[in-house]
Amino acid sequence: MRMELFADDAVLATLEASLAAEGVHSPADQVALAWHLRQRDTRRALTLADDVAARLGWAAADNTCLLARLDLLRGEAALLFTRFDEAAGLIDTAQAAFESAGDLVGMGDCHLTASLLANAGGDSQAHLARAGQALACYRQADDEIRQAIAAAWCELAEVYADPTASAHKQAGPPDPLHTPVAAQVLRGMAEGVRLFNGGEYAQAAIDFAQMITPAASAGMMLWRIRIGNTLSAALANLDDRESALHWVEQTLALARSSGWPVALGDTLALLGSLAREAGQLDRSIALLAEAVGWLKPVPNSRSMAMANCYLSQTELAAGQFQRALQHAGAAERIGAQLGTHAIVADARILAGRAHAGLGDGETARREVLAGLTLTEQHQLPFWQVGALRALAEIDEAFPTPDSSPLPHLEHALEVVTGMGGHSENVALLEALSRAYEQVGNLARALDCNRQARAKASNAENRRVANQLIALALRHKTEQQRIEAEYQRTLADAQIARARELEASMQVLENLGRIGREITANLHVGNVLQTLVSNLGRLTQVNYVGISVLEPNGKEMVGRGVENGLSVPDRRLALDHPNSQAARCAREQREILVEHKPGEVSASHVPGTQVVLASWFGPLMVGDELLGVLTIQSAIEHAYGPREQLIFRTLSAYVAVAVANARAYTKLGEQHTRLLKVEAEMRRLATTDALTGIPNRRQFLTALSSETRRSQRSQRPLAVIMADIDHFKLVNDTLGHAAGDAVLVEVARLLNLHKRAIDTVGRLGGEEFAILLPETSADQAAEVADRLRGLIEARQVEWQGTHVPVTMSFGCAGLEGRHTVHAVEQAATEMLQAADRALYQAKHAGRNRTVLLRDGQAEMYTAELDGSAG
Repeated sequence: MRMELFADDAVLATLEASLAAEGVHSPADQVALAWHLRQRDTRRALTLADDVAARLGWAAADNTCLLARLDLLRGEAALLFTRFDEAAGLIDTAQAAFESAGDLVGMGDCHLTASLLANAGGDSQAHLARAGQALACYRQADDEIRQAIAAAWCELAEVYADPTASAHKQAGPPDPLHTPVAAQVLRGMAEGVRLFNGGEYAQAAIDFAQMITPAASAGMMLWRIRIGNTLSAALANLDDRESALHWVEQTLALARSSGWPVALGDTLALLGSLAREAGQLDRSIALLAEAVGWLKPVPNSRSMAMANCYLSQTELAAGQFQRALQHAGAAERIGAQLGTHAIVADARILAGRAHAGLGDGETARREVLAGLTLTEQHQLPFWQVGALRALAEIDEAFPTPDSSPLPHLEHALEVVTGMGGHSENVALLEALSRAYEQVGNLARALDCNRQARAKASNAENRRVANQLIALALRHKTEQQRIEAEYQRTLADAQIARARELEASMQVLENLGRIGREITANLHVGNVLQTLVSNLGRLTQVNYVGISVLEPNGKEMVGRGVENGLSVPDRRLALDHPNSQAARCAREQREILVEHKPGEVSASHVPGTQVVLASWFGPLMVGDELLGVLTIQSAIEHAYGPREQLIFRTLSAYVAVAVANARAYTKLGEQHTRLLKVEAEMRRLATTDALTGIPNRRQFLTALSSETRRSQRSQRPLAVIMADIDHFKLVNDTLGHAAGDAVLVEVARLLNLHKRAIDTVGRLGGEEFAILLPETSADQAAEVADRLRGLIEARQVEWQGTHVPVTMSFGCAGLEGRHTVHAVEQAATEMLQAADRALYQAKHAGRNRTVLLRDGQAEMYTAELDGSAG
């Protein structure tokens, strides 16, 4: 009797009904039932196998192939329960029996089960080889259905054998009319794994979701569990942790019901990893410890290595560095045995981080460098980025004279860019911005910050798009589940179901459009208006409100629209006893409140319309509460399951929009802060720190600029050089603090008595200069001597002591005409002329003003007071 590899639920139900109705059970039908239950309910299949084997025992010679089929069933069950030696023996026994009977199909089935055993043991080459042998047997037997399944099996085995390379892919998509469901599932898995390994998580999730129902319906529960786990991982990479947790918890329920250790271990390890990403470290450690326990029968498997890596990551996050080091070492040992370079590299990086946490920077650096070398040798860019980031953190925590985090971060950014873009782009650019800011390179810090903002915007758009895909995917898979159930139980309502499906797809299309509009906004008011303008097309609404949680976490600010009119904003405390919105926020769950006509809610706001149906939904991103969405209607019982599903989906979109607005605001604040720091640094670079007036650099810049302007306009320009007399004596007798006080007071007086267009600068020490546009040399001498008199009349107070201060001044004007190219020369000559005049003032006895005209010094002070030159 021909027995298919896999049968769908309908065939199984027919077989069970037939066996229940017959008075005398056919052994062949009983074997078929047990065979098709082997993954649906393994323990029941084994019980049936024992019963039918006992009945066939008296005529074993006539039932060789049936008994061989039962041995093969037991062999598959043994490998699922990780009794690998027993499984190998039973498969060999069945193989010998089929071979003696000349049953090529049975021999091929044994090869496929042996391929599954090799895969469970981590032997990817044997996994592929035995699948190829099965395909050869089916070709000899001319069994087209099994050939299609074996060819798809080989395709999947190729992908598992070399995750970094594309497996041989059959031309074109499978034809659902002529391709067995099992082959469609296996080929869909192969394509999904290819997409996942290539980072195309959205399309991978879509492909895996399409395989969920067919795999379960065909009784391929081992593949159904693998599909569920990989779908969860893809959704997690799309930042849709809610959907990822939904699928992994659903898959965990299947794994627990099966009792298969490896399936349980793999699923628990994935759930533990997701719990760590959600910040639930204690739960993560507990789940991963349970996963390691289930995987003990396969101590050297890839599953055990991955569980140890996940456990090490969680322990690092929890600060348990010694335990993290132990589990990283276990993962490295297993990875080395399997020849899996990615696991070894990941383990070395984790070990390095653990050593860093223990304070051993040298060992930490050595371990991470070893991991980095592996990633470079075997072209593992994802892990290479992790190694470079770890090195940057170690160099920052344990600096050496020749170490710096900057080269590692720049290299990591190059690798990520070479990968065609990655979510770590933003994190790397932000880390680079902080690192450059710390070393004082504000220009580069600002550039990295701007790039991070741009990348963050692009990444946010991609994340929103991915979440839209994930939300659509959840609807699609839910529709698949409902449709499959419907086909089994309500075959007489096909027309009604088609109409319902059409309406659901229309709602989904509208939700997708509304979601795109909502998430395109970065202001809550615009999000609210988008909801108001679109919700009426989906259901009856009188009021829509969004309450956003304040940073203090104790109250929300709510804004709403009632019948098209804006309602004044109001604050709402989270501990408000009567508010359903506050209760929704506290409990973080949906609340539906319904009233009968004439009833008024205790939380009713006076002046607003009385409503009879109110829905409140928490706005959540991961585990973070952002606020509450409120939708109300004046119609009784307005919101049933359909409407609540719509509101639930819209609340996810609104939560994303609120999170986007917060992230954008945060990046803007950081950008503003960097601009302020940059402006302050520019001011400090051009200002004398002690006196607050322009320093030498800024003064010379102003001198060049004014000289150029004077040359263009042929207007006068003058400069004054001034020097405090006997300043060294003040420092030597009263101390440098007194000298600083004199410098500050002199600078204040000079700056106080200048014009708005003048520039006073400190050139260094006790030397000052004044730039006077639109001023001749004679006018400059007059200004200088007036300042000299003011300073002479002013005594500086220092700790009760009057410190007399005088200054000498030298003046010069811009002489002759210069070409544009000689502007710098003219400025230099004018400054040098004033300096020579200052020298003459000093030489003449100090406290003098000297003017240099046509190269000759003139004592300006002497002309005013009649004293001798």
